Amino acid sequence: MTRYISLLNLISAIFLSFSLSAQIPTAAVVSVYTQGVKISPDMAESLMRIELTKTGKFNVFDKLDMMEVLNENQIDVSSCFGKKCLTSVGNQAGVDKMITGSIENLGKKIVISVKVLDVKSASYDKIAVEEFVNIDSEIQIMMQITMNKALGIENDNELLNNFVYFSQPPEAPVTYIKNNGPRMGMSFVGGDMGKVIQNPEADGGFDATPLMTQIGYQFEGSYLSAGNFQALIEGLVFLTGVEQNMFNPSLAILNGFRSSKNGWELGFGPTFRLSKIADGYYIDNVKNNDNWRLSSEWHNDPANSSIPNPNNITQRMDSRGDVKLLAGWVWAVGKTFHSGYLNIPVNAFLSYNKNGYFLGLSMGFNITKKD
Repeated sequence: MTRYISLLNLISAIFLSFSLSAQIPTAAVVSVYTQGVKISPDMAESLMRIELTKTGKFNVFDKLDMMEVLNENQIDVSSCFGKKCLTSVGNQAGVDKMITGSIENLGKKIVISVKVLDVKSASYDKIAVEEFVNIDSEIQIMMQITMNKALGIENDNELLNNFVYFSQPPEAPVTYIKNNGPRMGMSFVGGDMGKVIQNPEADGGFDATPLMTQIGYQFEGSYLSAGNFQALIEGLVFLTGVEQNMFNPSLAILNGFRSSKNGWELGFGPTFRLSKIADGYYIDNVKNNDNWRLSSEWHNDPANSSIPNPNNITQRMDSRGDVKLLAGWVWAVGKTFHSGYLNIPVNAFLSYNKNGYFLGLSMGFNITKKD
């Protein structure tokens, strides 16, 4: 009795399996068009057949079975992309649906389409098109996403986020300002430096006026560009007071911020200057140009040869001193004016240290650069 029941169950299972199989429509894949991708039409057709089979929605014709049908009926599917040809192939193969599509490289993206043709009605049941980021090595995943879309199967959101191409708003070309080029201007020297510059050379001055010309060059590079905003590293080399027989070179290294839209900019950073510096003291420690003396003057005076100098020894700019490197800080603000492709940067600056300051105005010119 038990053997009889088991036999009936087996027969029922086989019958149910055949019944379910009969209910699943048949389908065949042919003629997948490719352009600009690293995959041949034959391989694209195989990928589509694999992904179609994995959905479980159809009994899919094997590639060899399909080749047999095509050879028997002398059908060339290399150009069989239209409904008429696909319907004819479907009738010869005896399938319910014909599946075809395309894979195309369109620059920034890969576009895949899947078309499901109903052979009986000779019309498309579904056409699905999806745009993906241009990653040739992941075409099978892209085919899977598009096939699922065509057959109404929900796709994994993570896959969609990683591979689907989302259109970005067009970016208009931006012309960035690059102000590499010569600079020239004027500066006023104030504080102790300004007073020393005006002193006679015999007193350690330079016998010059505190209003001096400047000539130099600016180098710059952008380390951040976003829209019309630029963050810059700027280097400025200047010679000051050449017309007064002074050799006063300086270097400024600035961190700058500029708007390419309106040309306004701000910069700040350290500055380094070569200047003649001497050790000395102020008589009775009273800070006054008339009271300044070199340290050597105290020791060269026979009356003081055995007496320690009671005054505080300090350093100051002096034409009789040695050339040394001085550091300071500079602030600059400016605006770039335009005349066609010509840039005309105009900047006001303040450079200072404990000995005094330079307050000036400079301008230059260069040609607009496009990035």
